[in-house]
Amino acid sequence: MMLSAFALFFAAVLLGMPIAIALGLTGSLIAWLSGIFNPVLIGHVMYQGVDSFTLLAVPFFMLAGALMEEGGISRRLMNFSFALVGRMRGGLAQVAVVLSMLFAGLSGSAVADTAAVGSLLIPSMKEKGYREGFAAALVAAGGAIGPIIPPSIPMVIFAVIANVSVAELFLGGIFPGVFFGLVLMAYSYVEARRYDYPRETAAFSVSFLGKTFKEGLLAFLMPVIILGGILSGVFTATESSVVAAVYAFVVGKFVYGDLRWSRIPEVFASAARNTAGVMFIIAVASFLSWILTSRQIPQTFARELLSLSTNPVVVLLLLNAFILFLGCFIDAVSILVLISPVALPIIRSLGIDPVYFGVLLVLNICLGALTPPVGTCLFVASGVGGVNLTKTSRAILPIVLLAVLCLALAIFFPAVILFLPSLLR
Repeated sequence: MMLSAFALFFAAVLLGMPIAIALGLTGSLIAWLSGIFNPVLIGHVMYQGVDSFTLLAVPFFMLAGALMEEGGISRRLMNFSFALVGRMRGGLAQVAVVLSMLFAGLSGSAVADTAAVGSLLIPSMKEKGYREGFAAALVAAGGAIGPIIPPSIPMVIFAVIANVSVAELFLGGIFPGVFFGLVLMAYSYVEARRYDYPRETAAFSVSFLGKTFKEGLLAFLMPVIILGGILSGVFTATESSVVAAVYAFVVGKFVYGDLRWSRIPEVFASAARNTAGVMFIIAVASFLSWILTSRQIPQTFARELLSLSTNPVVVLLLLNAFILFLGCFIDAVSILVLISPVALPIIRSLGIDPVYFGVLLVLNICLGALTPPVGTCLFVASGVGGVNLTKTSRAILPIVLLAVLCLALAIFFPAVILFLPSLLR
């Protein structure tokens, strides 16, 4: 029965059906075969899945990201990135990575970061002679850093599911996110040497760097305010998302002056559309998770997995390999909501820190945004850059390999994730 249901799900996905609909059909089939199909119950479970104060952070972080892009913050961050790394070989590629890391500390959304950086830099990289597949792939990989470096929308969702501290998850993502960014910069340098990509500035200038930093200072203060407020207990993660949205509006409208009143309705509408898509997936995936739990699927899966090994490292490797496979077909939020209830009993029985596992899970699903055929960041980068998806998919393969090695490093060396959260305990 369960195999038939999951076969239906993968068939629906491969045929191009929206993920949320495929999840709903799978859950409904399992419920019908189990004799517990009830439309009223389904609606109630879906509502319960999104009825969370913490999840209110999702729409406000979405809104904050949209306001920042419209309010001129993007341009000032790009100017600073040019001043910082433009002198390096393959300067535009280095700027793309640094800019992605800066955006990651503001929006928490991989798709939003990819779209913002891609629209700014991919056309320029193509004009400067960069391989267009490499340009789009690099921007897609940089966008995947978005949910790793705080604030992070997937980490907020996992915190709700696992009942763990959002602040600890945010802190746990800092080192892995920065490390992956540095790996991308090193890879970009190797590519630049190989294909003789140009530098963007003649020489490094401390005065120019200081000027661009001063112009973007208010943008740099935003992640400091968000993390500082959460860690100091001034406001919760949800309240920090509201602070971020208000801050982005005030800076964009009244300080920089780039946010026009006529554009505000579209900014709100864009944030609302993006939020609706995420929340609908969470609602439907919550229903499927409830059905699976009621049929004892997580417990069965846990027994089968633990029968193979009770070594925490081996179990984490097996789980992450399975999640990597799912990431080729399912979007990040769906994997997060589906896997967490199944995996949490396993990792807790082995004494694995759920915060550590949560950060690993976010790292893994961010890889899924880079792997075809359902790599959302690949689609976005190719779309905004006007690059053939096949070229982008080929160019992303060595980057995916590097990302897997970063994930393995985090598995074998938990301190990479747990060092900063341990300071709160």
